[in-house]
Amino acid sequence: MTHTTATTTPAGTDTTRHDTHFWVMSIEKPGLASATQSGTYILRPGDTRQDAYNEIYGAVTDAHPNLRGATVLFFSLEPNRL
Repeated sequence: MTHTTATTTPAGTDTTRHDTHFWVMSIEKPGLASATQSGTYILRPGDTRQDAYNEIYGAVTDAHPNLRGATVLFFSLEPNRL
C-alpha cells in the first residue's frame, strides 16, 4: 500500500482562507494495487462535498495512474481546525 500526503488546492483559490479541510482517501484495485493519500483541501464558494470528492479522487488517481477507476475504500473530509 502506498501512503502519501498531498495538498489539493483548487485553481484560483486564496490559500489564506480559513475553510481548509483535511482529507484521507484509500483506493484499491483488488489484487493489483492500492493507495492511501491525505492532504488539505480549500473549499471554494459554492463547493459541495461531492465537488471535493471528485477533485480529490482525480488528484489521487493522477498521482497513481494505475489506479484510475479504482474503488474507494475510505474517504473522510473534515474541517482542519481544532
